[in-house]
Amino acid sequence: MLDPNLFLGRALAGLGALGLAAGVLALAFPDALRAGLKAFPRSKAPGWILAAIGTVWVAWVISHAALGRFDVVKPFIPILAVVAYAAIVFFLDELLAPRMLGGVLLLVANPLLNGVRWADSAWRYAVILIAYAWIVAGCALMLHPWTFRQLSEKFAASARAVRRIGWGKLLGGAILLAAGLGHLR
Repeated sequence: MLDPNLFLGRALAGLGALGLAAGVLALAFPDALRAGLKAFPRSKAPGWILAAIGTVWVAWVISHAALGRFDVVKPFIPILAVVAYAAIVFFLDELLAPRMLGGVLLLVANPLLNGVRWADSAWRYAVILIAYAWIVAGCALMLHPWTFRQLSEKFAASARAVRRIGWGKLLGGAILLAAGLGHLR
């Protein structure tokens, strides 16, 4: 197992880099970002890609889990994953992209929480808060995928609003990156 403090430093640096990248994109291309947010809920390709990522991830988790008397199912997991992916794409085609974004957010939060659980720094709470925010957002998007459109219309109503959020992401990303690099020294 990776040292929890090393994992915390890497997680903070990674989250900080993602925040910086999102902030730069929001500041440099606010209109393109608004158009992308508007088109995302009904886009097929991102939904299919996110569904594939989520399905493969869940299949990997199940194949490595102790299933007890259901261990006999493990050889069939790849086939079941393909069937599940086809069912997801066929039956959940309406607003698939936000639903699958929610699913991936739920999946990403788990390793973050497990990795920082035993870190002995107060900065672990920043990662924990981000992970739980992703969990809440993931649940909301899985159950109510139209909330993506509603929230993006509210918070990205204008280029100016997108730039304001970009400055916040830039500041938050810089703080997290600095904290992560400080842990990695």
